[in-house]
Amino acid sequence: DPPSVLPRMKLLLCFACILGTAPLVAHEFWLQPSTFTPATGQALELTLRVGMDFKGEIRPFTRERVAAFHHLSSEGREYWIQHVHADPAHAPTSHRLRLEQPGTHVIAVDSTPSLITLDPEKFTAYLKDEGLDAVLHERALAGESGQPGRERYVRTVKTIVRAGGQADPAGYQPVGQRLELLPVAPSLEREGPGLFQVALVFERQPLAGALVRAWHRTGETLTTLETRSDARGLASF
Repeated sequence: DPPSVLPRMKLLLCFACILGTAPLVAHEFWLQPSTFTPATGQALELTLRVGMDFKGEIRPFTRERVAAFHHLSSEGREYWIQHVHADPAHAPTSHRLRLEQPGTHVIAVDSTPSLITLDPEKFTAYLKDEGLDAVLHERALAGESGQPGRERYVRTVKTIVRAGGQADPAGYQPVGQRLELLPVAPSLEREGPGLFQVALVFERQPLAGALVRAWHRTGETLTTLETRSDARGLASF
């Protein structure tokens, strides 16, 4: 039988936003640009990273790992999967692009599926850390708490950059990922302390009661926050 869909979401915050999901055993996965504020037409490098606290190993940017590649701006929506290298033998460590249109750009990646199997103790610890209490309950009811755990997962990540020093509402628009975080206005315009809100949607419907974590780094100072999405799928920091 196909495995249950177990959505959860994590949010990483830098100078601008990195939006990420689906960790692999306490490792985060994110899409990192070489700059969040490129000049119009400036070359930009995108890397896929796995790690913790904004320190991570780079993963190859190929179709072995990338199932969908989206770009959203005030000019509309583009699908860039044809630009991703298909040959794993020549796997690039980054994707190079230029944003010729000034304004806000949302760049998103959906990964190809992966499968992990963990021994019972590690799987239980993993589920607790990710706030997947319903899965712990299901395993206990089925008498499977002492059995190895299997998870099939897909990662959906996106990053938001501002080209040419200009901002527009594109950063608040959905890309259409199966599991997605949507910043709530005016969160992206805040330059100092204040309320930052995101809406969590799963299959385009609000997802309530999900654990949402945020990492915010200023210089060498890292702050980690967590909350649960409310009945409207909103998570507030």
